[in-house]
Amino acid sequence: MTLETFLGELLDAGFLLEKLIEPRPRVELREVNEDAYARLTERPSFLAARMRSRD
Repeated sequence: MTLETFLGELLDAGFLLEKLIEPRPRVELREVNEDAYARLTERPSFLAARMRSRD
């Protein structure tokens, strides 16, 4: 699902977007898997959205 679809469906359902973040990996991951740390730092794989009802 695209970000446009994801947010569009929530907004169409009556929610308001309060905050949107793309969490980055903790620095400790670099010691465990340097390639994953570099990849996730450049291209985060997670999205967190704080929504609230318009009511």
